[in-house]
Amino acid sequence: MLVDKIFVYRSLRSDMFNYERLLKGNVSKVYKGTITGELFHINNKGYPAVIPGECIIKGELMEIKDFEKNFVELDKLENYTYDNSINCEYLRKEVLVKLEDGSSQKAYYYEYNPKSNINSEDKLIPLSHGDWKEHMNK
Repeated sequence: MLVDKIFVYRSLRSDMFNYERLLKGNVSKVYKGTITGELFHINNKGYPAVIPGECIIKGELMEIKDFEKNFVELDKLENYTYDNSINCEYLRKEVLVKLEDGSSQKAYYYEYNPKSNINSEDKLIPLSHGDWKEHMNK
């Protein structure tokens, strides 16, 4: 089955600025959810990064309308291109999202690409609580 959902853990969350800019009106449902990984704040850029790991990361699972069209804009935001991973800031990957009711669903998310030329000088600060929005609200 084609994955037509996205897990967001940063500025695309439903009460954040990039949601207003890119997703408002293009989402049919939003669920609170979590994934596992390691969450960081990129100090020199001012936004987060997730890499594979075992911590709980909070965010939202969104069902996207007109999936293909909307993902073009999301890929641009995340500096992702399908054919050039060495210059991609983030990679679009599938992840299993655990929802509040205990069920799980597959979705795409954007995983930080430590091998990218764009990220070579990044300063990563670990966020052990797993919620970038909480970090930004402090």
